[in-house]
Amino acid sequence: MIDPPTSSTPTATLSPQDTELLIALGQQFARSIDIDSTLKQAVLQIANCMNAEAASVFLLDSAARMLTCRACHGPVDVTGLKMQVGKGLVGKTAADGQSRLVADVTQDPDFTARVDRKTGFSTRSILCMPLTSADGVIGVLQILNKKDGGLFDEADRNTLHILASPTSLAINNASMAASLVEQKQIKRELFMARRLQRSFYPKRRRDSFPIQGINLPARQVSGDFYDHFEMPDGRIAFTIGDVSGKGMNAALVMVQTATLLRFVGKKNLSVGDWLVSVNNELVNALSQGMFICTVAGYLDPTNGDVEWANAGFPAALLRQPDGELSRFEAMAPPLGIIPQQEIIAQRCQTGRARLYFYSDGATEIRGPDGNMLDEEGLAGLIDSFSSQSMKSCLGSVVTRLRRMKIVDDTTMMAIGDA
Repeated sequence: MIDPPTSSTPTATLSPQDTELLIALGQQFARSIDIDSTLKQAVLQIANCMNAEAASVFLLDSAARMLTCRACHGPVDVTGLKMQVGKGLVGKTAADGQSRLVADVTQDPDFTARVDRKTGFSTRSILCMPLTSADGVIGVLQILNKKDGGLFDEADRNTLHILASPTSLAINNASMAASLVEQKQIKRELFMARRLQRSFYPKRRRDSFPIQGINLPARQVSGDFYDHFEMPDGRIAFTIGDVSGKGMNAALVMVQTATLLRFVGKKNLSVGDWLVSVNNELVNALSQGMFICTVAGYLDPTNGDVEWANAGFPAALLRQPDGELSRFEAMAPPLGIIPQQEIIAQRCQTGRARLYFYSDGATEIRGPDGNMLDEEGLAGLIDSFSSQSMKSCLGSVVTRLRRMKIVDDTTMMAIGDA
């Protein structure tokens, strides 16, 4: 929008007929919440009221400094016609917020017949009126030629000034309504996307199941994921990942990656080859600058052996029943960056211990003091609830994290003594 001018068209004195017309138009425009319908209705009503051959409404794009005809009435359709702010009668009206009356174009040296030559319309008289809101000029209302062959005069300027007020209000109302509809649609789409994401998480298992996971999105949709599924030989395959970025784009890549990991994982490859295969696919599929930090592995529930490969994920934590903590750093960079990279496997035996994987969102959460929780703080939280079942422990940790400031998607997975 353009800032309101320091001076504007003088306020017209309303006659009883003008007042009646203003009320009638205001009521008609108020019933329309669709901006295109509102504008079409406006130009038709205004052309009839002004006894004009043609009327048009130009709306302003402040960023582009351009005006676009969004609706018109008359013998020639100029919808979509663009005018630069400051150029021509319409553009100058938008620039300074002042109405412009050219009673007889043959007597005006500034009038150019460029549009007439393009459309075949013959302009005799022009009246332009700014459309304004509290924030400034939002567009221009233009009428051309009186039907009776006469020329526009000051009385016509005053009448059009009156008609501009309900037109501006109707445009604002329609714009606000469109914005609300768009917000509701976006909210619904995000809700559906969240439901779709949740469908990719594994179904809840009994408390004694040796792998438990939980996800805490920073927004309505998450770029983190986790999964586990049983292999034909009795092992349990598991994955956990963190897509770079947040929001809808990260969520779409999350769905793609989680699906690919499950598909390749069912081929019964070694954990290294599993991630190498997925990485080679992602290198060609991801947008520039995106990557995925990922862990994929197998648990043998008969003896507690865990084998996994870590590509860019934070260090895994193995907590023994006595509180002793072992760390396992990532052995490869994130997926989607380097093609044909080698990914080394890691191993441990859980026994009565628990192995924890977590996205960096868990350590970047900020406490009441504003400082990040970091790995030490997360390990302390895990210790606080270690006497609980593994599933309850994860739930308690996440409940505590929810009370802090979440700055990134947070996902945790625990493997071992349930």
